[in-house]
Amino acid sequence: MEKYNIFNQIPVDLTHEIFETLVDQQGLLIERIISKKHVTPEGQWYDQEQSEWVMVLQGEAKLMFEDLEVVHLDTGDHINIPAHCKHRVIWTSETTETIWLAVHY
Repeated sequence: MEKYNIFNQIPVDLTHEIFETLVDQQGLLIERIISKKHVTPEGQWYDQEQSEWVMVLQGEAKLMFEDLEVVHLDTGDHINIPAHCKHRVIWTSETTETIWLAVHY
């Protein structure tokens, strides 16, 4: 059995947001997401088939929901987003990498 550390192997080039699958089986997807100055493109919304529980492990971010509610997530904050709850990332830290742990179920 091989172990991993969620904070290791952070790419230097973060031109694009990084989505890394950690577990994908039987309807469960767990991924590490690495953002730095990344936002959801204007006019696009996530509208996912599954619910998503997401935690910010490092950095910070702001999510906007379809009703225009904005939620600021700081290190250690987490939120559960029900399936088909439209949302988008409107800000991530510009000074440090934001590392997310996302569980789609």
